[in-house]
Amino acid sequence: MEARQPLRQEAPYPAELEDLVARLSYRPGWTFQLGDVDRGQGSSGLTLDVTTCGYDSYHPERGEGYRVHHFFPVPPAAYDRRSWINWLFECLLAVEKHECCEFFRIDGDVVHPPAHGPGNDPYLVLTYGDDADRRTRFTGEVNPE
Repeated sequence: MEARQPLRQEAPYPAELEDLVARLSYRPGWTFQLGDVDRGQGSSGLTLDVTTCGYDSYHPERGEGYRVHHFFPVPPAAYDRRSWINWLFECLLAVEKHECCEFFRIDGDVVHPPAHGPGNDPYLVLTYGDDADRRTRFTGEVNPE
């Protein structure tokens, strides 16, 4: 595969979004920042950083001081105020969906573990059955451990 140039997109600076982020409030302890962020994996640019404060789903006994950064690349768009408000709301819904996936359990087992690894979208809802599901090929053959 030949080397390609980095993705490049351009749009006017979203001053309306910047104003909305400065005035946004949601849950106690949550903060919101807009800035040029290195999001890792060679991705950087204007980003909404939603920093949450809550419980670590793996160690809730440690209390409500766990902080996580959720990075959302800002769309290269010339949205109006209403559209930026909707985009912010959708970002918060994605964070809530991610947290719901971490805390939702049946008999103590996480049913929809978010994919945190490199290249994964941590806001997708994934369903994990059991180890046999993971090892079963599309043909029905079960791979040995």
